Amino acid sequence: MVIRKTARLNGRDYEIDSEEVKNLGRRLDPKPIDKYWVKIENRRLPPKQVVAELLSVPLVSFTTMDANRILSAVGFKVYSEGETLESVRTESEVLLEEYLKAHGLTDFDFEPTIPGSTARPDFLLRANGTEVILEVKEFRATADDFRFGGGAYDPYVHIREKIKAARKKFKDLKGRCCCLVLHNQEKPLVSLEWQIVVGAMLGDLGYSFPVDMKTGKGDASQMKRATLGRGEMHKHVGSTPVGVEKTTISAILVVERYRIGEKRFRLFVHEREQELGRDLDFEEYWELLKESEGTDRDLSLSRIRVRVHENPHASAPLARELFNGRFDERFGEVENTGKWGQVFVGRGVAEFEEKSPAAKLLSDS
Repeated sequence: MVIRKTARLNGRDYEIDSEEVKNLGRRLDPKPIDKYWVKIENRRLPPKQVVAELLSVPLVSFTTMDANRILSAVGFKVYSEGETLESVRTESEVLLEEYLKAHGLTDFDFEPTIPGSTARPDFLLRANGTEVILEVKEFRATADDFRFGGGAYDPYVHIREKIKAARKKFKDLKGRCCCLVLHNQEKPLVSLEWQIVVGAMLGDLGYSFPVDMKTGKGDASQMKRATLGRGEMHKHVGSTPVGVEKTTISAILVVERYRIGEKRFRLFVHEREQELGRDLDFEEYWELLKESEGTDRDLSLSRIRVRVHENPHASAPLARELFNGRFDERFGEVENTGKWGQVFVGRGVAEFEEKSPAAKLLSDS
């Protein structure tokens, strides 16, 4: 059976075909095996050699981990020296690992064995004198996502499914700092905006205002945001929270690419159109696009970042000293007010948002 997948490498998408890999494996002259090898048509080949030839990219431009991930996506097993199957990371796990290394958080284990627990979480991170257990869940597009259909849209359902799965994974890790990490791999109708993540945790977002029961009239001037039930971190009777649950999940993290180059470019276009008093035509837009290549407005420029969404009922809260890089954000209770909002924003995000109201809108999009 032919397997075709799209794999991302160094910010570019490649279409990978298992039959093409097999054909390549038949004709390549194998280089010396270092630590890892892949079996193609009963031949042992270095994974990096295969991927470099397959994608026509230099060997030095990617890692063995990248090669393992790409080949595994189309059904080829990667082995290590002892001929044991090498654990292959998902794209989400690779993204998180890149973030950790880039921020000096290098003391971690992948798929560790934890004494006293049957769980094998994705990462065990040691930092600032504490341990953080990270379970990574990703959303991937399927063929069903692109079929026409109708019905009500629930923005929380997919996130709540991941929360329930994480709860099972963390069931015998009570008292430990355990975080669920989410990443959307281009699955439509899944939003990981902070309001939606918080709504999935604490209850559907909505508004409330007092109503005179005698007249049936409401006072909209007293309208305020409220959670309306179904939150995974609360037990509810109707829309009223009556208790807490899932206290083992310390926080939900979203790992993503903050496309700072694209945001700067869109702001630049907006400002130019404001100056001209009209929209740019195609040629003008294309010229700006070419001018921006290699600058801080280059559309390929992005930064891996983490957004933290705290669980207010966590038995072991995630320390606020972690995940506070230049493009990171954190959401939690604001200074014991009982209100939920942004409690940290990295300077990279803040500097862009401070440019103008339009920049703030672009930052959130």
